[in-house]
Amino acid sequence: MNESNSHGTRRTFLKTAGLGAAALGLVSGAQGADRKIQGFDKTDPGKLKNKAWRAVSDRKIRVGIVGYGVCRFGAAFGFQNHPNVEVSAVSDLFPDRCANLARACRCAKTYPSLEEMVKDDSIEAVFLATDAPNHAKHAMLCLNRGKHVGCAVPAVFGSLADAEKLYETVKKTGRKYMMFETSAYHAGTYAMRKAYRAGALGKLVYSEGQYYHYFATPLASYKQWRTGLPPMWYPTHSTAYHIAVTGGSFTHVSCQGFKGKIAQFKPDANRYKNPFDSEIALFKTSEGGASRMSVCWGMRGSHGETGRVHGELGHMVGTTLAGGNRKNLPDLNKPKLPPGMPAGGHGGSHGYLTEEFVTALLLKRDPLINIAWSLNMSAAGAVAHQSALKDGELLKVPQYTWP
Repeated sequence: MNESNSHGTRRTFLKTAGLGAAALGLVSGAQGADRKIQGFDKTDPGKLKNKAWRAVSDRKIRVGIVGYGVCRFGAAFGFQNHPNVEVSAVSDLFPDRCANLARACRCAKTYPSLEEMVKDDSIEAVFLATDAPNHAKHAMLCLNRGKHVGCAVPAVFGSLADAEKLYETVKKTGRKYMMFETSAYHAGTYAMRKAYRAGALGKLVYSEGQYYHYFATPLASYKQWRTGLPPMWYPTHSTAYHIAVTGGSFTHVSCQGFKGKIAQFKPDANRYKNPFDSEIALFKTSEGGASRMSVCWGMRGSHGETGRVHGELGHMVGTTLAGGNRKNLPDLNKPKLPPGMPAGGHGGSHGYLTEEFVTALLLKRDPLINIAWSLNMSAAGAVAHQSALKDGELLKVPQYTWP
C-alpha cells in the first residue's frame, strides 16, 4: 500500500495563547469489566480491489508494543499478524495485563514499563497504546531513543506546547511518526481521498465529520483520564474527514459547547473543569472552505464516526461519488491486506493502519498520517475547546506541514 503524503514543504505556526499541557497519568486505561466499546463491532472493510496483496520486502520490522488497557489496543491493530513484523517485546505497568498482552501478541519478552522497554536496542519501532494524556510524552521518549513511533489517537491531548515539542522531536531525530487514526481508513474516507487526489472533487467547499459516543458513565481509564474528557480533546475521528481527505489543515475555528445533564461533565466533577458533554466546531480550511466537526458524548442512541465532503465539482457520502470529474478516476476501493491479517474494528481500519505504518518503514518513506497530519487533526481540537469556553470566539489554529 503506497499512499505517501507530499503535502507541504515547511511548518507554519499561528500563535494561540492559553493552551497548557495536560500531563495526567502514565499508561493506558484500567482493565475494568468487559464492556462493549463502540467502534469495535464494525469490522467490514468494504468492497476491496481484486488485486492480491504483495510484499514490498521480506524483512521483518522488530516492534515493541506498550499498553493493554480497557480498549486492549496493544493487540487490536494486528501487528502480531503482519508477515513483515516480529513483535519483539510488550509492556504494561500492570503485570496481569502485560502477561495478557504477551499472550495476545504471541511474544515471549516482556518489560515492566515503557521506560525499560525503550532501552532495548533491538527494537526498531514502538506502538503506543497508552493513555491519551501521555501520548506526546511517550512518543518523544521513544523517538529520542531512536525508535519509530506508531501511536493511538490523539497525538497530543489538549496541549499546543506538546504539539510543538513533538513536531520538533520528530524533525530532530529523523524517525518516522504515525498516529493511528481509524477514520482515515474507513472505506468512505479512503474513497474520498482517492477521488480528491485525482481531481474528481476540485477544492472542498464544505466537509463535515461526526464522532458520537454516548458516555452516560465514564469508560474505565488509567487514573480516570476519560472522566469528563473535553470532547474536542479527542477530535481526530471527526477531523480526519477533512485532513485525511485533502492533506490540508484548519486555520481558524469557532466552537459551541453543550452543557447537558450527565454528572461527569460538570466543572467540579472532572480534573479538566470541563462543562461540556458535546462540542460542535466550524473550521475555516487552508483551501478556503469550511468544515463542521462534531464530537458528542451526550446524545443517547447515537454512536459512530461518519462524514461527507462537498467539492467544487462533486460530492461524496461514503464511497459514492455524485457528479465530479471522472477523467482518470482510479479504483476507489481499498486494497487487500496480507493473508491472515484481519481488517479489525472501527470500520475495518485497524489492519490498514498497521499495513501503512509497516510499509512506510520498509520503504523508508513517510507514512500517510505523518506528524503534520497527526498534529493538524489533534491540535485543532484543543483550540476548538478553548473557543467553546469563550462562547464561540473565533481563534487561530496552528498549522503543520511536513517535507
